[in-house]
Amino acid sequence: MAMRLSIPADAARIFQAFTQPEYLETWIAFPGDDADSYLVAWRQPDSYRFDHYRSGGRDLIVSGTYRFCRRRKMLFTWRMSGHREQAESLVYIRLFGNFSSTILELHHRGIASAADSLWLQEMWARSLDRLARLFPG
Repeated sequence: MAMRLSIPADAARIFQAFTQPEYLETWIAFPGDDADSYLVAWRQPDSYRFDHYRSGGRDLIVSGTYRFCRRRKMLFTWRMSGHREQAESLVYIRLFGNFSSTILELHHRGIASAADSLWLQEMWARSLDRLARLFPG
């Protein structure tokens, strides 16, 4: 799966949105989320974790490790457990641009099934739309 979009912000701000828990909690959106759904994010130097809550309880955990994490490039593993299990896959993010606008490229590889691919496609589309809305042009 591959996605590309332009965001009216500099790469440093977008990098923060991908790596700082308080920002991740504002824009990551899972399929089926409603007004009561929310995310709690953690980051260690080489890993991350999201706990997703729906209907008053935790239903999903997403976790992974960073293979590398630089201002314009990130490669990290992605594994889901809980209500929806997914085998480990890889996410590659690359940021191109200058101070006023950045092109974000996302590649999510190694997805185990067509159903997982559809779910992740919707999750990334919804999430990246919310991310772009954090930076009104």
